[in-house]
Amino acid sequence: MIGELRLKVCGLTTAEDAAAAAGIGADFLGFILYPKSPRYLPLARFAELRERLPARPRVAVLVTPSEAELAAAQAAGFDFFQIHFPVTDAAAARRASAAVGAARLWLAPKLPPEAELAPELLALADTWLLDTYRAESFGGTGHTGDWARLRRLREAYPAKTWVLAGGLTPDNAVAAVAATGVRMIDVNSGVESSPGIKDRVRLGALRAMLLRG
Repeated sequence: MIGELRLKVCGLTTAEDAAAAAGIGADFLGFILYPKSPRYLPLARFAELRERLPARPRVAVLVTPSEAELAAAQAAGFDFFQIHFPVTDAAAARRASAAVGAARLWLAPKLPPEAELAPELLALADTWLLDTYRAESFGGTGHTGDWARLRRLREAYPAKTWVLAGGLTPDNAVAAVAATGVRMIDVNSGVESSPGIKDRVRLGALRAMLLRG
């Protein structure tokens, strides 16, 4: 935790970067199991890293996973499961909730500007992550999103934990928190030197800026 803000550092691919993330106060370590991501980490590689990772909750990031993929991620020892899915594919969200439970599930709907989040989906997960919308991809865009929309969702459903992702950097994280009112953010490309490689200077700068507020 940095101040009163919880932090997830995502797209980790090495134990050294995971340690650096924990060193600045990251509460969660994110590993992307989606093969189309430039930060893709195969489960076999995660298994090799697992014993060298710092003692922080590990988050598996998947896109519309099958039951077999969810089972494999659970068996690998992940603590939480961040599931990206088209907002029209409620079956994917229900499948994930049934497999891991609402308390361990972070749902990340791919939500077009004109679409609404169906209230009946909210019971499926305790935590919701809103990433920048791009029609051609699931997260990982490096662009900031609709902060005002996340504020509206957070205010409409205050019992849920809301996480802001998308294009967050040491330069804009404080403004993002102020604009959305979230108490948790997810950083990835904004603290990298190249895809999957975290930059120690940028990680330190993020911590300094958040503490300064």
